[in-house]
Amino acid sequence: MLKKFKKPHPFIFNAYSIIIPGIITFLIIVFLAPLTFQGFEIGLRALIALLISIVVAFSIYFSIKILKKLFPNAMSEDKWTVGKEFLLVFFVLAIITLLISIPLLFLQNDSLSFTSTILRTSAITIAISVLPILVLILFEQYRHQKLQLKKANEFTNSLKSHIAKLATKEKANPSQEKNLLIKSETHDVELQLNHKDFIYAKSDGNYIEIYFLNSNEIQKKLIRNRLKNIEALLPKTTFLRCHNSFIVNGNAIMEIEGNARNLELHLKDVSETIPVSRAKAPIISEFIKNLK
Repeated sequence: MLKKFKKPHPFIFNAYSIIIPGIITFLIIVFLAPLTFQGFEIGLRALIALLISIVVAFSIYFSIKILKKLFPNAMSEDKWTVGKEFLLVFFVLAIITLLISIPLLFLQNDSLSFTSTILRTSAITIAISVLPILVLILFEQYRHQKLQLKKANEFTNSLKSHIAKLATKEKANPSQEKNLLIKSETHDVELQLNHKDFIYAKSDGNYIEIYFLNSNEIQKKLIRNRLKNIEALLPKTTFLRCHNSFIVNGNAIMEIEGNARNLELHLKDVSETIPVSRAKAPIISEFIKNLK
């Protein structure tokens, strides 16, 4: 079970993430009438349901926005897991329960304390939502995993075919070597190498790590510079900014894999897997077609 919670999971937060829970809340209150809602006639119950649905929608929106602001690393989409998704859902449920309990304290006919009202509301809220939430999260995890694997296989097959054609073309018409000068922020030349030997670059705070081929071995050079400055030097038909922190040589990509959260690149003779951000995933296909 612990391994299941550590599995990558897509971080999905859009208009539907706010609207759908609001609609479900409205329908549950109007038609199932839990808690003290059965004591209200349908018109008043619908009005209360609408107001609570709005509270639910805003609770979800502001809870996630505040969490992303306060805990940017923990809320990183690149590190999102099934376990974090469960924790987020139940945290938002706790906020919603607290907010719903306040008006219920005044609407109820019995004289329950605020603590008792929260406990009763929590019990009913969890009882209603825990199974649908569990099913939804596991279904989303399975669905995205399947879609990403299919996409990754298509990209890998396309890449292998394209690289084979490039290799044949290179043998027939050898291209001239293109030297690349990589400088630091102070404009000192730190590294001089051929384009094809530049394997990938990784952002590391105020520095970048350049991984390159030297005497058939991968070596690393740490340079004080920004990734966008290095990106500007590289031909876009060969190098891909696949992530905010990574640039890769397309000809070094051996395989593309997918999990429920994102795509990952495997480079030749490189143990580190390179993530592809969700924003960059749609351009992979076009990049492979234009790869030189």
